[in-house]
Amino acid sequence: MIRMTLAQKFGLLVTGVIALALLTSVVAVWSSRRLGAELQATFDHSLPSVRAADELMISLLEQRGLVKAFILDNGDHRWLDGLHEPKANFEYWFNQARTTAESDREHQILDKLGQAFREYDTRRDQVLDLYEAGQAEQAKEMLLRDVTHEFRNCFELCKQFFAVNVELIERRATQSRKQARWAMGIVFFCVACTAGLGGLFLWVLVAGVLLPLRRMAADAREVTGLANGAGDELATIGAHLQSLMSDVTDTRSSLEQSRSRLANAEKLAVVGKLAAGVAHEIRNPLTAVKMWLFSLQRNLNGNPETNHAFGLISAEILRLENIIKNFLEFARPPRLKILREFLPPMIDDALQFLTPRLDERRIALNWEPPADLPPALIDADQFRQVLMNLLVNALEVTPAGSRISISAQAESDGKGGPVLVVRIRDAGPGIPDDVRTRIFEPFFTTKDDGTGLGLSVAARIMGDHGGRLMLESTGGGGTTFAVWVPAAPQEPIP
Repeated sequence: MIRMTLAQKFGLLVTGVIALALLTSVVAVWSSRRLGAELQATFDHSLPSVRAADELMISLLEQRGLVKAFILDNGDHRWLDGLHEPKANFEYWFNQARTTAESDREHQILDKLGQAFREYDTRRDQVLDLYEAGQAEQAKEMLLRDVTHEFRNCFELCKQFFAVNVELIERRATQSRKQARWAMGIVFFCVACTAGLGGLFLWVLVAGVLLPLRRMAADAREVTGLANGAGDELATIGAHLQSLMSDVTDTRSSLEQSRSRLANAEKLAVVGKLAAGVAHEIRNPLTAVKMWLFSLQRNLNGNPETNHAFGLISAEILRLENIIKNFLEFARPPRLKILREFLPPMIDDALQFLTPRLDERRIALNWEPPADLPPALIDADQFRQVLMNLLVNALEVTPAGSRISISAQAESDGKGGPVLVVRIRDAGPGIPDDVRTRIFEPFFTTKDDGTGLGLSVAARIMGDHGGRLMLESTGGGGTTFAVWVPAAPQEPIP
């Protein structure tokens, strides 16, 4: 039987621990690089292609119905003016799709789509020529037969291009999850083995070093009366084990971050698909309904009951369009137009829209525009959307006869930079603890008829501005939201 010395035991245990640490690190680094490569391929190719397919479908849907509306509206050329921008958008995103496409299948679909769109555009021009030539019935027949067929062909090809890229994302996601599970299994196994060797190392250390040292110290105290001092060797070993466990924790954290990025990529693909589906299934019928409603309203006389019915229908259509707008704004945010603007006039504009509802519910408003508030760097339209979202939410939770408070002042962002802070406080019951951490999550809502995108879109808008949207306080006395807006730099004195 081979008897090992204490140094050999220590050497063997330390070697085993180091080998496991190296193996864990190698597996983690390899897995992270593989996941990173898959994610990078998804970000560089699949997601841009998905977005291009989505935009192509949207631009097609925006073109559909304009020629029909032109004919039904007795040749009003204002309908045809709306064709230019969607056609330009289609050409732009078609070129983007060409750039991001890699597989032969994608190129084949795009070749067919280019030919189909040219045929679709040609058929539309023929319909317009027939109508201008006084052959309205032939133009309508060609519109319903040929143009509709070509549109469906183009839209089906866009859906095929979208599906090819979504399938590629799903395949990469499945492969990445398998790799992550395999890597995590090896990491956990190595961690378990490292823990086992650490326990054995500790037992050897205690049995082979500490207990003999204690016995020696006891003997020394009995013989010489010297005090036992702590050795540096134990501190070194403890530091080494702590560093090793820190490496394992960092590796697991890196794997979790990779999985989180992959989950976000999948969510973006799903949101894009959802937005396209909503636009296809709802927006086009709404456009047709609005068109016929407008035509009927023009042809009918001014009967008050009829006008009231038309008003109710228009209001419901507007509500549906706002829901679609929220989905599309979340899927493809508009470009900001940053200008120097003063906040009080924008707040006043937003309050004007809510004045009838405030008066109806007898809700008072505390708002005194500050006279010395500097200008902000802001997109006025986007900022009004944020204000309207917060004010409508405050109005909905504030009891009748109570009040809503609004304030605006210049502050510091905590790093020495100037910001303008607008605070809106309602008199509602407050936000429950289990809801506070989720109010800015997309699609999370406590309303029966809500989309869960209002606060999410508002927070994203302020983040795009370099500002913030925060929940400052909530409770029985009401809830306060704070909007941080970057202050405009002072203009040089001429």
